[in-house]
Amino acid sequence: MIINKKIKRTMLESKSQYLGSLLLIIFSCLLFTMFNLVSVNLSGLLSSFERDYKQEDANFMVNRRLDNIKALESNFNMSMEETKSFDYSISKTKTLRIFRENAKVDIPAITEGKALSGRGILIDPSYANANKLKIGDIIKIHDQNFTISGLMSLPNYIYPLKSESDIMNDPNSFGIAVIGKDDFNNLNRGNSFYAVRFNGDRSNLDYKISQLKDYLRSENVVILSWMNVTDNSRVTYMTAKLAGIDKMSSSMPVSILILTCILTGIVMWRMLKREAVIIGTLYALGYTKKEIMKHYLLYPLTISLLGGIFGTILGTITLRPMIGYYVSYFNIPVGSLSFNVKYIIMSILLPVIFLIICSYFVVNKSLKDSPVELMRGGKDKDKIGFIERNLKLDKLSFNNKFKIRELLRSIPRTAFLLLGIIMATMLLLMGFMAKSSLDYLMKNSFSEAFKYNYQYVFNSVQNGKPEKGEAFFEIPFALESDNKLTFTVYGVSADSKYISFKDKADNVLKSDKVIMTRPLADKLNIKPKDTVKAVNRLDSKSYKIIVDGIAETYVGSYIYIPLDKLNAMLNFPSGSYTGLWSTERLDIPENRLLATVTVDDMRNAFNTMTKPLQVVIGGIAFMSFIIGLIVIYVVTALTIEENKENISLMKVLGYKNKEVYSLILNSSSFIVVLGYILGVPLLLASMRALFKSITKDISVSFPVTINYIYVLVGFIVIYLTYELSKLLSRRKINKISMVEALKSRME
Repeated sequence: MIINKKIKRTMLESKSQYLGSLLLIIFSCLLFTMFNLVSVNLSGLLSSFERDYKQEDANFMVNRRLDNIKALESNFNMSMEETKSFDYSISKTKTLRIFRENAKVDIPAITEGKALSGRGILIDPSYANANKLKIGDIIKIHDQNFTISGLMSLPNYIYPLKSESDIMNDPNSFGIAVIGKDDFNNLNRGNSFYAVRFNGDRSNLDYKISQLKDYLRSENVVILSWMNVTDNSRVTYMTAKLAGIDKMSSSMPVSILILTCILTGIVMWRMLKREAVIIGTLYALGYTKKEIMKHYLLYPLTISLLGGIFGTILGTITLRPMIGYYVSYFNIPVGSLSFNVKYIIMSILLPVIFLIICSYFVVNKSLKDSPVELMRGGKDKDKIGFIERNLKLDKLSFNNKFKIRELLRSIPRTAFLLLGIIMATMLLLMGFMAKSSLDYLMKNSFSEAFKYNYQYVFNSVQNGKPEKGEAFFEIPFALESDNKLTFTVYGVSADSKYISFKDKADNVLKSDKVIMTRPLADKLNIKPKDTVKAVNRLDSKSYKIIVDGIAETYVGSYIYIPLDKLNAMLNFPSGSYTGLWSTERLDIPENRLLATVTVDDMRNAFNTMTKPLQVVIGGIAFMSFIIGLIVIYVVTALTIEENKENISLMKVLGYKNKEVYSLILNSSSFIVVLGYILGVPLLLASMRALFKSITKDISVSFPVTINYIYVLVGFIVIYLTYELSKLLSRRKINKISMVEALKSRME
């Protein structure tokens, strides 16, 4: 149609509105494509890694060596392998966990270099990068030199944590390595444990694992420790991360698209009101409603297609860097990446569908007027809203009355600004919230709860009173009604010097009581004096535990019971323990220890994790700044355009530019402040719901909090964005001449 020639001209006349919509669509499609492709690729890489390199279904330690592995493999249709490992201190601050090479379960995947040969060693890439190690370098282990032959990933150490109770890793101070069987045996060191993977139908693994446990107990084999892969935080952390990406891949892009729909609806409504006379004339010339509808729907179609295609291309470009970012945390081999056509098509079509549907209703409503009404400018031109009509503004100054009426005369425009500010606020503070939550977790929860510097875990149950340090007992449990919900029970001294907890009322909880941590209490919906029915995952016996108090700490999902009470409950000899806490380094033979953890390890891991987080915070802050700038600038541009005649008349009446700026540009100040105030609690509520959903199946939980300083910094950023937008909009006001008012009166 010939009238379509005006599309380009109309868009160029209102560049800011259409450009704002275009940029928001690009952001939305970029995020949608990027997050979904990252999720699909990481899920695929994880699945193939688990399958091809035989990730364990469980690992366990027993009190004696199993000599009937082949018979067990045949009876239970599984692969089983004895694995050995030991921790070697490269220096006072660096530890390398050395594994014996496996051939059947948890096979190392070589990501770079070559397979092991005599005196060769494979190390994980994160540790290699952090410590500037490369293939061909020499590592000395117990006076023997090993040459780095390659980099590898282990399927049971995807997130290389030193201890299962850790919440973050530090590749600077801890890494994993694999050496050949002969080389390992020559060192004559290490703890022995068994890894199993079931073959055939894998739909009922819990039952198969239970059968294996029952058989071992029937053979008088004492199980010292047992961990299913579903409880292994070195694996489940990545699963939780993927769940978070999946939620972000839908919520954030859709939110931006809804914002874009509101903006497009406002722009289309204004254009249709402005062109009411033209539409009436087109009707009079014989154009049908369908033809006019098609013409006006070409505006959102053009914007959505351009934004969708460009945003999708940018999203695919960011895939490889994003995969690289995640692989720097999660140790998995990366093969070829797949660009899932489904998500690429969805990314292009979603903005088209959203905007076309939204615009259809707007255009259809405008075209309901008769040609005569349209040629007169439309019947709703001077309609005053219900709120404005019933609001008493007589006692207010002219400036305040003008600003309030500006907000009320275009409710969609005000709603768009409010939603835009809320979204920009939530996006901006998301990074700050992550930093605050980690700070709280480490500096408040961890430092206040634990007073020890060293934690030693033995590879067998110890008896008697230790010469130094404070004894504790650590044992895994699961909820009786849901065996997937696991937690750890600690037996501690009744007058422990190394743990300190407080309840919600800030009262100190003594260690001679049964104490449950807040994350576990929230998951189980437990209150003081409630009873927990739990199953010991080592002997499969059920126990009832009465909780005396809830500790307001987020160190993990734990229950603390007086040591004598726990030993009596589990029928262990009095004075039994599996670990020691101490403020000083203890001289314990290496062959007696399963693991050693220091508080410095945790602090270093925290510092290592927060460094890249600062870059992420900067990136998110920049994105929120751009979104905020787009929203505020577009709304300001719409306000100026709607008030073109008023601005011109003000100039005729002698108003100075500063006074005009104040009346027109400052009318949105209240909405900006309100949007920010609403954005903070909405962010906290949404993040709490998100974290609760993500962590429901894993043993870790995170506090959601934000430092008041960050809230203040966020407000300053948002308000500076508003001020910058006003500064950019002044040119538009300056371009409006006094002639505009005279033209309007002549018409």
